[in-house]
Amino acid sequence: MSGGNETFVSGWTVDTLREHVLQKLTDQRNALHEEISAQRDFTRQQIADLRDSSRIMTTDLRDSIRTQAEDHRRMLDERYATQTKALDAAFKAAEQAVAVALANAEKATSKAEAAAERRLEGMNEFRGALTDQTKTFLPRAEYNPAHSALVDRLDGVNTRMSALELRLTSRLDTAGGRVAGAAESVTDIREQKATANSTAILAVMALSILVSVAALIVSIALHKG
Repeated sequence: MSGGNETFVSGWTVDTLREHVLQKLTDQRNALHEEISAQRDFTRQQIADLRDSSRIMTTDLRDSIRTQAEDHRRMLDERYATQTKALDAAFKAAEQAVAVALANAEKATSKAEAAAERRLEGMNEFRGALTDQTKTFLPRAEYNPAHSALVDRLDGVNTRMSALELRLTSRLDTAGGRVAGAAESVTDIREQKATANSTAILAVMALSILVSVAALIVSIALHKG
């Protein structure tokens, strides 16, 4: 064995050992380069895949955002259109209500004006009638003297009636036994009584007329006041 070991040891020289080491180093370096290249290719592929996937994700996200924006814009447009229609309908309804209210107000105003005109015409007619009727009334300046004269005449009639009764009574007392004279006296008495009754009736009628006129004047004066 010692001889074999010696042969083995003696078979390696510095050059062969250096070549062997260099060969090992070269092999390891090549293997390392290959591994690094493979790792680099793998990393590049992963980066490319990530880039593609991120590009796809970005595209999908952009499309999704664009779709959402379109949906949101469409929803806003529909809402705006709905609100616009509702506002237009409300404005039209308000305009119609205002037009109806104005028409009703004009009709009411016309009716009120016509009623006021009729009332004024009636008042003017009533005033004209009162004015015409007032012209036919007896003025107080004329009524007072006429009333005083009528009172004086009634007093005179009463005085004459009393004197006539006294005269008749005295005649009846003095003509107790004379039939012819009594008959004549009765005839005279009847004539005088008829005359007196006629005068009294006329006086009462005149007094009633004057009282009616006075009552009418008083009622008109109270109405004017």
